[in-house]
Amino acid sequence: MSEKDITVIVKKYREAKEQGRSPYFDADEFCDLADYFDSLDDLDTAKEIIDEGLAIHPHNLPLVVKKAKLAVYDDDYDRALSLLAPITEYDFDLYLLKIECHLQLGEYPEAYSLSKELLEKEDQESLDNSLAELGFLHVEADCHKEAIAFLEESLKYNADNMDVLSDLAYSYEMAGNFDKAIETTNKILDIEPYSYEAWINLGKLYTLQEQYENAIDAFDFALTINESDPIILKLKAHCMSLVGRTNEAIEIFKELIWVTPEDTTIFFLLAECYQTLEMYDEALSYLDKYKRIEGETEEFLAKEAYLYLRKGDIRKAASMTESGLLVDPYSIDFNIIAGEIAFKEGDYDKSEEHLLNAYSENKDNFRLIDLLAIISIKKENYREAAAYTEELLRLDPHNLEVKQRLALLYFEVDDKERYNEILDQFSDEELHALFELIYIPESPSYFNREMLVSYLNKARETRTLFKNLKY
Repeated sequence: MSEKDITVIVKKYREAKEQGRSPYFDADEFCDLADYFDSLDDLDTAKEIIDEGLAIHPHNLPLVVKKAKLAVYDDDYDRALSLLAPITEYDFDLYLLKIECHLQLGEYPEAYSLSKELLEKEDQESLDNSLAELGFLHVEADCHKEAIAFLEESLKYNADNMDVLSDLAYSYEMAGNFDKAIETTNKILDIEPYSYEAWINLGKLYTLQEQYENAIDAFDFALTINESDPIILKLKAHCMSLVGRTNEAIEIFKELIWVTPEDTTIFFLLAECYQTLEMYDEALSYLDKYKRIEGETEEFLAKEAYLYLRKGDIRKAASMTESGLLVDPYSIDFNIIAGEIAFKEGDYDKSEEHLLNAYSENKDNFRLIDLLAIISIKKENYREAAAYTEELLRLDPHNLEVKQRLALLYFEVDDKERYNEILDQFSDEELHALFELIYIPESPSYFNREMLVSYLNKARETRTLFKNLKY
């Protein structure tokens, strides 16, 4: 219906309502009126029009489907299904509505059965659209594995469908397959190189993969399209801080203070940057600016205590930590700081107690686990130290110091099998470094790998003591 025609029937409808009359239209006109008010987000009027239309045309399929759609808008999926149940004739939109309702209700077998029926009834020419619509419905229902299957199949018929590619990238991201999400987003950019949203999404995906330099490049491309977007500038600066480009990040964050003065998180991020540079007074200064606006939170107080600890003001850090633990004895942040303070003071039992309070919720915290391992070594609990060091190796498989420590621990407890398993993970250069650590000041420069392993095993057999090695 043309814009002129819809204006005429809208006027006629409003006049009838003003006169207290029930307007009469044919079924198609009622549908057009409902669509018009739906487009204005006037759902109450749209519902009223559909009810008036069904009172005159009680079995009109488009009107019934529209009534069911409005029930779906209200998340009343059971009501929508009851409205659609008596309809036996095939209608594409009707099938989609039923599938959406079953998916949202968690009735997946019913949704699958209807999806299969729909695809069997659709023409080959429209199959790409049908698959795409099913994919979209599954995305909305957070059924991303199924969504990926439908969307991938749709692309076989139309590889350049941007809507499908966008939803596919999102589903891959939600499914945790970031490599495929990045690959799909790059396909979008091959088709539309100036897609601002795609460049932003690519940057965020690279960030999730900890590929921060690639993320920075993606954000730079986005900024060539919209150079003044403060959110992207902030994301770029944050990535810079994570790859050691801290001074560059600081410059951007300082500019953003003037651009978005209401964004207090920038003060916190600046404190993080200055902490990285070991400029603790500057970090504390920005943290204080954050506090003035946001007030004191446990996270803030713990960060402040940690900065005083790093600065070397143990007394102040300890005082703040004790206060924090009085308020919340189970605070993870304060227990970690208390553990570090006790460790520095040589009270390993107290340090271990605090660190273990935080350990169960922080099994990916490298520094915490490292401290627990060192404490176990100090207390000559080498098996326990080895278990913690195995966790460190899981977190950072290429860390030479961790591998060396683990080898030395199994060396000390004379665990030949695990000792040799660890040695197998050493490169030739790393084996030389371990040899020099044990056979001081012998030079291994003329040894091949087999000879190095042999000598290292001899050292284990002769029980060169781990505790006599400074590590």
